[in-house]
Amino acid sequence: MKISFNSYISSNVSMRGKQNSQGFRRTELNASVKSEKDLSVYLESLKKSKQATIPPLNAMRGVNPNSKNVFDTFNKIDDVTRSIDFVRSQEAWDDCMLEEIQEFTVARREYQQNPNKQNYDHMEEEMGDIFYTAASIAKDSGINPEDAFRSTNRKFFNRINIMERILRDRKGDNDASLKDCRDYERRALWNAAKRKIYDVQLQQYQ
Repeated sequence: MKISFNSYISSNVSMRGKQNSQGFRRTELNASVKSEKDLSVYLESLKKSKQATIPPLNAMRGVNPNSKNVFDTFNKIDDVTRSIDFVRSQEAWDDCMLEEIQEFTVARREYQQNPNKQNYDHMEEEMGDIFYTAASIAKDSGINPEDAFRSTNRKFFNRINIMERILRDRKGDNDASLKDCRDYERRALWNAAKRKIYDVQLQQYQ
């Protein structure tokens, strides 16, 4: 997810008038030069490993981005981004998701054409942006992303089990395997299992 700091500065400067904007730009430029010097040692570490992290000051203190508890870490980071006014309307989130998918599509095409480590890392990064954006949209909608992911895991787990039972019943063979089916047969079984589970679950709301 890329935010143009210069665009943000420009949009704010335009509201201040020419005299103030000139002084503001000089101040911002001087601060930027000093900041780049201060950050050089940290930015250098990012060249060595994509798992490298910059030592936190205050906002990210106590947060471990490499934690195995991915969704807990996401919630901590997302809470901070929202506290600094990184909040979007539903329409803006929809646009953001579309943008992330498009960026991943480009990155995946680049990797397919030239499968080197740099292109793989770029593709992985863009997929991560999709996950993060999807989790943010879920959170905005009052959905726990971890619960939603578990629910989907159960859904596909059950669907595949139903597919196997339908297959064995139709063929009258307890050893029948989905791996031995043709593509159109697997698709038909997938849709049949999907309908059966949907019909049963629909009864919960009647």
